[in-house]
Amino acid sequence: MGSAGATLLRFLLLASIVAGFAAHLAAGEKDCYGERDRIMHICIQSIKKDGFYLPATAACRSEVRKVDMPCICRVLTAFDERTVSPVKLVRLAHQCHIEIPVGSKCGTYTVPPSAHP
Repeated sequence: MGSAGATLLRFLLLASIVAGFAAHLAAGEKDCYGERDRIMHICIQSIKKDGFYLPATAACRSEVRKVDMPCICRVLTAFDERTVSPVKLVRLAHQCHIEIPVGSKCGTYTVPPSAHP
């Protein structure tokens, strides 16, 4: 019975270390939801789901250069994609000389090797 207790204790210790590490990683993630909302508002004409891509306005380009576009892509939700095109969002970043890493997700869209969609 002593061996089973020691095994259980080791397991619980390992589980608490893993849980603490995971909590630390989650706490360290950047919150860019406000940035996403600003870009969706200021740049809507370029990134709206319907219609053709329109080149970004000066105000939109200025705002895009201030934010973390890869983070915005990571937090883009299916709900957001009802009005915003992730493909156009990647194109907007490219227009502003901000690269979204190849293979990363922008909402449901996976950025292809040719960084210009």
